[in-house]
Order: sequence, then structure tokens, then C-alpha cells
Amino acid sequence: METTAAGWKVIDRAAGVLAYNYAFAKQGTAWTFAARMADGKLVVVSPAVGVTEAAFAELEAFGPVGAIVANNGFHHMGMAAWRARFPDARAFAPPDAFARIAKKQPAAGKFLPLADLAPMLGPDVGVRVVPNTKVGESWFWARTGAGAVWYASDVLANLPTLPPKFPVKQLFKWTGSAPGFRVFNLAMKFIVKDKAATLRLLGDDLAAHPPTTIVPAHGDLVVGDDVAARTTALLAAAR
Repeated sequence: METTAAGWKVIDRAAGVLAYNYAFAKQGTAWTFAARMADGKLVVVSPAVGVTEAAFAELEAFGPVGAIVANNGFHHMGMAAWRARFPDARAFAPPDAFARIAKKQPAAGKFLPLADLAPMLGPDVGVRVVPNTKVGESWFWARTGAGAVWYASDVLANLPTLPPKFPVKQLFKWTGSAPGFRVFNLAMKFIVKDKAATLRLLGDDLAAHPPTTIVPAHGDLVVGDDVAARTTALLAAAR
């Protein structure tokens, strides 16, 4: 896995699968995920804030941006800037996220439901929209020669340490959301209505598309031949 000069992690060059870590708020970081769709254009999930022109240019070397996705009602902060930078790209989000995004960031404009994106992705990229959520949730996977690469959204996290400041530190500790590779229990309290059903759905999709790399929305990448087994065990223990 290589890292470009402007900060993109190239997970699979042939498949156009990349990730980009960005900072937000006072102590948060998150990942942007990109993969090449059937038409050769890129789908970009959780578009980053504060992206440099160099980083945009490096991404475009892998293909034009055709779709920009807010994976849930919280991952919208970069949408307005990305839509301005790529005016021909279409914007998508889970329908349950529409109201929150419109309230928090009206400049992001209107979105199409993720169901409209699914036919564009092709056989090598997939999306799951979690049903009946509080503010929308979805995850993505992309097929590569080394196995599936997953963007796990806010269901999983892999923070190496607890956040440094109170009260966020205590909230992560009390909910068992950090440190290490965990179910992101704190985020799920605000996002999904049925945690057990969401984890079962994720487990089913993982079994159908076993990962060798997981890109959590927050924290370090999880990489290795044992990722599928580790994640399956993690979900089973959390239900």
C-alpha cells in the first residue's frame, strides 16, 4: 500500500481504491473512501474537508469523480466543497440522512437516494443502506485482487488510543468504542435504531464479501488475511 505525496493511501491501484484521512472539529479525524465504478468514474464516500488542490489532482489521476456520497447524516461536511469542485458529479445519501444534512448544511444542496447509485457501481463495488435508522447509515465494499476492501462507516472504529479530552474520552471508554478495533457503540447510539439487527446485516455482508482491508470511518486501517475472521468475532461478541 503506497501513500501519495498529497496523502492518499492507494489500497489497490488497478481497481482505483483509495482512502484519505482528514481532520475535523477539534480532535476528530475521518476517512474518505474512493473506488472506481463500472463506467470508469470514481465514487467518493465521506468527502473530506480541507482538501488541497494537489490532493484533488492526485485523485483525478485515477478517474473523474462521478458520485459523491454522504454515508450518513454526520459525514456531510465536505459535500458543498466537493460539489463545487466536481459540478458534474451526482450527490447521494441514505434517505434517512436527508433531513439532518439539509438542516446542518443547506449549502450541500439536494441528494439522490443511495438506491439510485447502486446500478452505477457495477459488479465490483457494492453498497448497503441500513434500513430504519435515526440519521441514515450505509457501508461500501470494493473487490480487488487481494480481497474485498470495506468502508465500514460509523459501525466500526479502530482508534489506537482514547480521545484525549474529557468528556469525549469518558464517553468512548464507557461505551467500549476505543481503544483498538471495536464496534463503534457510541456512534451507533445516535445513528441506528436497532444495533443487533445492524450488526447482523453487517455480518451477512462481510460473509458474502470477506474483507482483507477495512477502512473504518474513524481510526487506523485494519489490514491482513485475518481481517474477516477478526471482524466476524467482533460482531458476534457485540450483539
